[in-house]
Amino acid sequence: AGEEPAPDSIRFPGSLLTLRRGEPTEITVVNRVGAPLAVHWHGMEIESWFDGVGGWSGAGRSVRPPIAPGDSFIVRMTPPRAGTFIYHTHDEAGSELGSGLYGALIVEEPTASRDSTRDHVVVYGMLGHGPQLQPAVNGSTTPTPLVVAPGTNRLRLVSIPVDEVASVALVQDTTVLSWRPVARDGAELPAAARTARRAMARLTAGQTLDVEVDLELGI
Repeated sequence: AGEEPAPDSIRFPGSLLTLRRGEPTEITVVNRVGAPLAVHWHGMEIESWFDGVGGWSGAGRSVRPPIAPGDSFIVRMTPPRAGTFIYHTHDEAGSELGSGLYGALIVEEPTASRDSTRDHVVVYGMLGHGPQLQPAVNGSTTPTPLVVAPGTNRLRLVSIPVDEVASVALVQDTTVLSWRPVARDGAELPAAARTARRAMARLTAGQTLDVEVDLELGI
């Protein structure tokens, strides 16, 4: 629950949303742009009517249209699993995605709150219009360095550009460091896949990758 944000409180990317596994949740989406739009809950296992693909979500003759300008829509979901997910505009008529209408959505276990000093969200997207699109990290084309605590840190890498592919690496001087993948696209990886490896990955639009980075591994 929360209050509707002020019209001038634009954030790039959108605010981090944190939900609890198994907890019924309502999210009100208000369309303040001049064209119909839909907000898709990427990777979330929810009822089709609320999935946020205008003209497609639903079934049969009951298909959800995009949200009209000035209108709103209440999304209802009960997350069945914890993980890292994305919300973003879908099939927009203009450049709403490149204008920053995207963000990270984290589902926590009911008894385990995220420690933001060791659990970091890194959202890669694009900002701008047409040929002026520029890569942005956490909403900035000139992002500030990420400060991590000593010991083990979790990085939640979220990729939601328009069409681009992100190449991610942890490098010290010219040496590629190590990380341990722990989840991909909102699903925990099996123990056999959680082995230390070179900290390099390529992420396309709509992908998430959770990794653990340990200071003892070189950072």
